[in-house]
Amino acid sequence: MKIYLVGGAVRDKLLGIPVKDRDYLVVGSTPEEMVKLGYKPIGKDFPVFLHPDTNEEYALARTEKKVGKGYHGFEFFASPAVTLEEDLMRRDITINAIAEDEDGNIYDPYNGIKDIQNKVIRHVSDAFTEDPLRVFRVARFYARFEDFDIHEDTEKLMKKIVSSGEIESLSIERILTEILKGLNERHADKMFLSFVNSGVLKLIFPDSQKNYNQIFPLLIGLRNTSNSISAESKLLMILALPFFYDGEKANSINYLEYFKLSNHAKTIFKGIRYESRNLENFVLLSLEERLDSLYRLDFFRRPNVTLDILEMIKFIIPSIFKPIPSSQSLMSDEWQANKKIVHNKIELVKNNIILFKQEYSKLKTNIDSLKTPNEIKEVIYKERLSVLKKVSS
Repeated sequence: MKIYLVGGAVRDKLLGIPVKDRDYLVVGSTPEEMVKLGYKPIGKDFPVFLHPDTNEEYALARTEKKVGKGYHGFEFFASPAVTLEEDLMRRDITINAIAEDEDGNIYDPYNGIKDIQNKVIRHVSDAFTEDPLRVFRVARFYARFEDFDIHEDTEKLMKKIVSSGEIESLSIERILTEILKGLNERHADKMFLSFVNSGVLKLIFPDSQKNYNQIFPLLIGLRNTSNSISAESKLLMILALPFFYDGEKANSINYLEYFKLSNHAKTIFKGIRYESRNLENFVLLSLEERLDSLYRLDFFRRPNVTLDILEMIKFIIPSIFKPIPSSQSLMSDEWQANKKIVHNKIELVKNNIILFKQEYSKLKTNIDSLKTPNEIKEVIYKERLSVLKKVSS
């Protein structure tokens, strides 16, 4: 029985970056022996165990065989006879197919170290095409490692996977997990560049296919902000983009169900879709138009939703601005100047709404108990209008 540290932990050690999770591979053992040694079995599809003291994962060496479509279309074979090299061969890319034994010796049968040195993301074998999820995993690693490029042969295999129709066999939960992980990376724009190159973008974001160039300035703008923005919020911004440059044809509302996003996300998305233009030009609207927009946004029950939407459109609007000529760099002086104007305008709106919220919270409303519900609503509306006028003057 031999134990090896494998996968991302070895890769990150070699890259000199902090190791977050450690996964171990056990060669030459059986499930019975692992249980006898105190390991706790947790694997449903293949033998994986938790260490009795550290709770870290230990998996028995295994091979796999493609028997059906999708991520789950595999049969796994675990045996004491399966070698380290055989187990590493089933992994996706070479930089993830490196092992380290308990004495610190490195095992690299597929030249992952060389690919780390050359900053290349390359598949281990042609069996790469058997798992369609790897199109998204490779794109995510491309976003994570700033200076790495995807090997041209790996790109060809990714295109082959997309053209095969296997992507449709994946559950949306797995696709979404990979996309959100990639959006958490600083260079998330590289993930979408990979989506464009492989052809998978038109399958999962068809509304963005014709105007995908807007995605890149959006993600670059998000990269350079000091604000903490969730991956789900970034995804909502991408889904909202078509409504800003082609509102009549955009159909992104269907994506909310497709990606099975939270009710909170749906609320924000609805606000972006229907009220973003009013919020963008908030200070130019009449007092009644401003208040009506806040009512539609359910501002008085959930003010933070409105503030979140303002933060999002602050990044969305500059991303659809096209410098003249359009071939100019996304980070041109003209683009940066327009971005600054938009940011300042939205910040002014945001401050106006925050001030309104603060002043309104101080208001003590005295409601005549004899009034009808509609009369009460009218009193409250007029009071809110009065506060809005005060903070806007």
